[in-house]
Amino acid sequence: MTTASQHLDVVPAAPRPVQGMYNSFAYVPRMPPSAYVLLLGLVGTQAPGGEVRRTHKELAEDLALERSQISKAKTHLLAARLLVDSSPGIWRLNPMFAGYLHADQQRAAIEALPEEWRLDIGDYEEEYELRLAQLDAERERRQAQRRANNKVVRLIDHRRSGT
Repeated sequence: MTTASQHLDVVPAAPRPVQGMYNSFAYVPRMPPSAYVLLLGLVGTQAPGGEVRRTHKELAEDLALERSQISKAKTHLLAARLLVDSSPGIWRLNPMFAGYLHADQQRAAIEALPEEWRLDIGDYEEEYELRLAQLDAERERRQAQRRANNKVVRLIDHRRSGT
């Protein structure tokens, strides 16, 4: 029979609590519910400094969302500047929203933040809407380019086959 004290050496140490300026929620625009779910999921799993290493699939499973919902929510978080960067499997929260081990670390990160990434400057709701429209226009432009490229490929394939 084993005792609880024998299991203590195999239980991983709890991560150190992360402190943040969560009054930054005051600068969150009106977004679809999935964007809030993703934001809270990222805030809850971040490492100090706001980095989250999770794939779309992992986040979708953990948050009970579809992968397509994660992608759409990500667009809203980028437009709201709550995410400053995202690459496959790596997400980075805005320093004004991220958690840190010490308040001094967060203060330094915010001071180094370019003014256009500050959440407390300007009309965040209006700027969010403008950036969201820009992201949508860019997405539509890329889709149109892909469609045009597919037509060229089909035409070339058609000519090669001699039909």
